[in-house]
Amino acid sequence: MTDDKQPVLVTGGSGFLAGHTITQLLAGGHPVRATVRSAARIAEVRDTLARAGADTARLSFAVADLTADAGWADAVAGCGYVLHTASPFPPRQPENPDELIAPAREGTLRVLRAAAAGGVRRVVLTSSFAAVGYSPRPSGWVFDEADWTDTADENSPYVLSKTFAERAAWEFAADHPGAPELTVVNPVGVFGPVLGPQLSSSVGIIAALLRGRPTPLPQASFGVVDVRDVADLHVRAMTAPGAAGQRYLASAGEAMTLPQIAATLRERLGARAARVPEQVADDDAFRAAAAQRPELQVFAGLLGEPKKVSSAKAAAELGWHPRPAADAVTATAESLLTPSWS
Repeated sequence: MTDDKQPVLVTGGSGFLAGHTITQLLAGGHPVRATVRSAARIAEVRDTLARAGADTARLSFAVADLTADAGWADAVAGCGYVLHTASPFPPRQPENPDELIAPAREGTLRVLRAAAAGGVRRVVLTSSFAAVGYSPRPSGWVFDEADWTDTADENSPYVLSKTFAERAAWEFAADHPGAPELTVVNPVGVFGPVLGPQLSSSVGIIAALLRGRPTPLPQASFGVVDVRDVADLHVRAMTAPGAAGQRYLASAGEAMTLPQIAATLRERLGARAARVPEQVADDDAFRAAAAQRPELQVFAGLLGEPKKVSSAKAAAELGWHPRPAADAVTATAESLLTPSWS
């Protein structure tokens, strides 16, 4: 194990997952260095984490952007581990897939090259279920870490970007004998307590429901996992000896449909969820509406049989046990209704 005085680098320090990961690392006694794209964000990120209860005395920052080489050598200098959590999830898919694929792939390789040159022991890469579960499978298939999304299929630019980026990371690790150990975490939709006013795309779904949108509700389904549990899995994967060279799916269990999430919020939040829609849309009618309204297309792609995901590997090898999905979506809504940053 590396010297516990070596900082852990967390990329994308202003992000949803990064904030919770940094908080847990600091609570565990690790010095943390976080990357931000602009020095102007440092005070904001520090204040956000302090409001969340983090002791920021052992937190430092480095300015580095995934689209450029500048800053990455300094960012990784002296670090024992890198948790590469930075990766945007766009609210709308670009028409040209390369607008997402190329930056995601090159950004991942940029971090890995810097980590290799800096003598980092292990990189934990945040990938996604998008790199696992978007290929044709028989009805009832349970996806696990052996599955890969087929990049030859017609998938969204985001799905392709996550798949190409993770593939590139594994190829880099295999082709460079001096590269850091690589571990990959593949979460489903990440929900949970929000630390600041900038909302991730998944959290934006809950915010929209609280505002009464979309209506009627599509029967779209997706996996759910709490951001605190995803952060915990990253921290476990960072130091577990057997985690090197492994992928770990992160899911709280059965997928939830949007109507199920809406019902959970109405049941648990009562009057505070008064605007959450109840009416459910017919699949064909919703697809027709989505063809005319780009903001609905992400939901149209999630109609049909819910995907099944197994996180048994993370449980067995790392002792990881997530919160129930219903608790994760409720915690998201609670944090939006009573924000800590207001």
